[in-house]
Amino acid sequence: MRSPLLTSVRGSFVHALPALSRDTAVAMLDSGLHQGLLRERDLEWIAARLRGRRGARTVRGWLELVDGRAESPMESLARLDCLDHGVPPDDLQVEVRDARGMFVARADLGWRRRDGRWVLVEVDGRDVHSNPAALFADRDRQNAIATRSDAVLLRFTGREVLRGGVIPDQVRRALAA
Repeated sequence: MRSPLLTSVRGSFVHALPALSRDTAVAMLDSGLHQGLLRERDLEWIAARLRGRRGARTVRGWLELVDGRAESPMESLARLDCLDHGVPPDDLQVEVRDARGMFVARADLGWRRRDGRWVLVEVDGRDVHSNPAALFADRDRQNAIATRSDAVLLRFTGREVLRGGVIPDQVRRALAA
């Protein structure tokens, strides 16, 4: 009996990436890193195996955008949208601390204002953030950020991420305020 052909996760990316859009490819690679299915050095391996394939030069450029700190595809897409609109985040998974240095919360994306304060973005996906326990936790976190730090918090849904341009416009306004 003959066994089916198998490939590794990184081998699968070599085959799939040229057929994907940039946003899908980066979100999938971000997820692979975040979940521990890929390591940073695997990105170099993938880039080397892409050489000579149609679209390889373009796809290899996408590898520079990969960041395993993104905890969801929507976070990846929000980051790419901001990058495309000229306001790339300064950091991901930003830890918010109070005046005494005590941990308050963590936010998905962050931009440092000229005055040193953070503009933070939370992307609320339906799967995670729609159940009542998550809604209460999100509210508590938002209140803690508002009352125990000087950060500005902006919240968005997946729908707003997918519309494109919404998050960068709001971030730009918050940075200028």
